[in-house]
Amino acid sequence: MSPSACRLYLLFTPANCTGEPWATLAQALAGGVDLVQWRPTAPDLAGFQRCRDLCRRAGVPLVVNDDVMLAVRGRADGAHIGQDDMPADAARKLLVHGWLGVSTHDPDQIAAAAAAGADYVGFGPCHPTATKGYTVGKTLAEVEAAVTAAAARGLPLFAIGGITAANLLPLRLAGVDRIAVSSAILQSPDPQAAAAALRRLL
Repeated sequence: MSPSACRLYLLFTPANCTGEPWATLAQALAGGVDLVQWRPTAPDLAGFQRCRDLCRRAGVPLVVNDDVMLAVRGRADGAHIGQDDMPADAARKLLVHGWLGVSTHDPDQIAAAAAAGADYVGFGPCHPTATKGYTVGKTLAEVEAAVTAAAARGLPLFAIGGITAANLLPLRLAGVDRIAVSSAILQSPDPQAAAAALRRLL
């Protein structure tokens, strides 16, 4: 499997779940999540291992947010870094064959991620989101430009930032065919149904 085969990317932070975290993750996987990012707010090796094992049983790839060495030592499928984290080219060397995802906010950053050997990019925020403290989202013109830039480099792009089933359609019309979400699933009273609803729109 490669990132291009994935459509619904869950950013999994146990502390952000409304319900029991591991039941939430299992339900999300059952609902159609096909890529998971381990994204805790504090180190939690036991939690990472539990997440990795649950994803493996479901046949779903797992990447680690920010901590490239945990991804390598923990035999995750890859790591995801932001613009202020480890340089992408350094992360690429450490991961060897693992997936490298990079958060981007404009076409220039997408080009730089591609040059550094990224396997996919996240792009946003497409809407305001409390998860990362963004109060303003990207315009649809900015989203379209990002989609075009990523496609020109053969990079799968996951739109991110405040995306829900209710506001996804305009992004789809702008060319988005992959999304990364957190609260839309983690804070739903029915994570499986929430994931399934998003998946149907993709």
